[in-house]
Amino acid sequence: MTINKEKKELDILDYQKNLLENRSYIDLFLNKIFQQAIEMEVSDIHIEPGEKEFRIRVREDGDLLELGKYNLEKYNPLLSRVKIICGLNIAEKRIPQSGRFNGKYKKINYDFRVSIIPTYFGEKISIRVLKRNQVIKSLLELGINKNICNNCFKILKKKSGMILIAGPMGEGKTTTLYSILNEINTKTKNITTIEDPVEYLIEGINQIQCNEDLGLNFSELLKIILRQDSDIIVIGEIRDKTTASVALTASLTGHLILSTIHSKNSISSLKRLQDLGVDIKLLLEGITGILSQHLLRQLCPYCKIIDNDYLEKLKDLNLTTKDLKDKTIYKKSQGCEKCNFKGYIGRIPLVEFLLKKQNISLDKINIDNIKDAFKINSLINDGLRLVLEGKISLDELLRVI
Repeated sequence: MTINKEKKELDILDYQKNLLENRSYIDLFLNKIFQQAIEMEVSDIHIEPGEKEFRIRVREDGDLLELGKYNLEKYNPLLSRVKIICGLNIAEKRIPQSGRFNGKYKKINYDFRVSIIPTYFGEKISIRVLKRNQVIKSLLELGINKNICNNCFKILKKKSGMILIAGPMGEGKTTTLYSILNEINTKTKNITTIEDPVEYLIEGINQIQCNEDLGLNFSELLKIILRQDSDIIVIGEIRDKTTASVALTASLTGHLILSTIHSKNSISSLKRLQDLGVDIKLLLEGITGILSQHLLRQLCPYCKIIDNDYLEKLKDLNLTTKDLKDKTIYKKSQGCEKCNFKGYIGRIPLVEFLLKKQNISLDKINIDNIKDAFKINSLINDGLRLVLEGKISLDELLRVI
């Protein structure tokens, strides 16, 4: 079996070949899970014990799909094998554990980030699947509105300020952040990132991995990087008051700061920062723009059908038939072979963009009227664009708005 315990790397195809010779059921079964997940291009694998059996589910295009249910007797050996691959304590069952390992499949490198938590019926395994060194798309290629892209790059040309990418977990914030980085990366810019973990490698950018065991978290690394003459600093995520305050202060002293934050939308991200204890004046002085996004399931172009029952849906979205401009509205069908009978193929970002107004009097702004400080391209506007382009359905827009 090709496993380097020190580097925690395995070649899945070589691994499978050796396993066939060794005929270890658990190893064969585990390998099959990884192979199927990669071929389905899922983002997460969930292995969950129950009272009499355990089940395996994967997240594909944002939806959880069940792959199967299995005899519970095989669960503990499988759990132990995952722990061994990650270098975790197989005897510890009372507290959560996390680890990671690298894999290779068809000459493509993958990262597997593992989280194990104790539940009523045993320890649950959650595995995030990340493809390393994959091609980074531009914002336009990701499907973001051209006008929003133009506004975003206007403020990215400035030498200072802070741009936040907001949204719930798993909605593509990191992918958008890397896309922006890839487009602004030039030989004349000193760009430094603080990440946990480093998900994509970009040539010409100084990328730093957090190490909590050594006390090198986001806030501590940020303080050090401020002495490194960086033009642009990227913080993987704003998680606490210290990181937020240091980042915002840096944005006022000649640094361009980019970061992500978990929140429902743009305005709620400002409120979340205030809840962390950040002063509202510091927020409004430092933040120049916020891009908030959700990922929507994209209609299969081969089998989508016309939606003739859209009037009630428009009312729910506070839209009128005038907003449709005599366009055809589509919805999902029962699916076809092209989309594996799901009715959807891939996901596309639904984006809201807040751009801070020029010459705004910040003394008159508080948390209740904070919208007055920004020009807003709303989620509804962007969603309507995607509906009129035939890329999403009104049902999908209603699911998120």
